[in-house]
Amino acid sequence: MMSNLPKTPKWVVGVIIILLFPVFQFPYLLVSAPDVQTIRTLIWIYPFYCLVAAWLAWQCYPQRPALSWVLLALMVMSHVSVWCLVTLPASELDAIV
Repeated sequence: MMSNLPKTPKWVVGVIIILLFPVFQFPYLLVSAPDVQTIRTLIWIYPFYCLVAAWLAWQCYPQRPALSWVLLALMVMSHVSVWCLVTLPASELDAIV
């Protein structure tokens, strides 16, 4: 059976791909991360989360565009949070972890 759902527009696919670009900084994040096991675990999970969120946003856009945008917004916030985990000074990380 063929699905009668409309396809995800190409401009949305472009936005999703652009929002995936920060995942390519994964090796730098891993090298620059403090030697705290919790932070390193979160950094290892980060690329898998981004790929799954992007795939889900692409899949759900034709039926539920609002959910797709929420997933993309959460992905942007995860980019920011992982970057903060790596770049914050160690004195501020002690208060967080």
